Amino acid sequence: MESLVIGYGNDLRSDDGAGRVVANRVNDLHLQGVEVRSVSQLTPELALEIGRFDTVVFVDASIDVAETTTTPVAAAPTGPSAMTHYSSPETLLGMTASMGQAPERAFAVSIPVVELGFGFELTPVTENGVEEAVAMVKDILND
Repeated sequence: MESLVIGYGNDLRSDDGAGRVVANRVNDLHLQGVEVRSVSQLTPELALEIGRFDTVVFVDASIDVAETTTTPVAAAPTGPSAMTHYSSPETLLGMTASMGQAPERAFAVSIPVVELGFGFELTPVTENGVEEAVAMVKDILND
C-alpha cells in the first residue's frame, strides 16, 4: 500500500506552518511505502500525483479546531473554480477522480493554531498539536 502525506501552510506565519512541520517529522521517520510533500499551499498540480497513491493524508493548521483532529475527506465536484492557485483537499480529490483513479482513503489532520503573525516559532499549543498530528498520521498509515 502506497501512501502520500501532504503537509501544507505558510512557515513564515508562526503556527500556520504546523502542517509542514508535521510533514518534515513524518519524512524523518523514513516509513516504508510513504512519500511526503511539504508545500506552502495545495495547488492543482498535486492532483496528478495524488492519483498514484492508495492513501493520502493532508495536514494543515486550522483556526476552526480547538484540538488536533482527523477527519475523512471525500472528493468534491470540480468546475472552473477548481483551476485556481489554491485548492482544498476535497477539490484536489475531485480533480484526481476526474482524471482517473482517486485514492481509496483520504484524511485531513487539522492542528489548532494560536498565532498567525509573522514568525518562525510555533506556540506551545500548536507544538503539542504537531506531536499529536504525527502520531495520528502514523496511526492512519498503519491502519
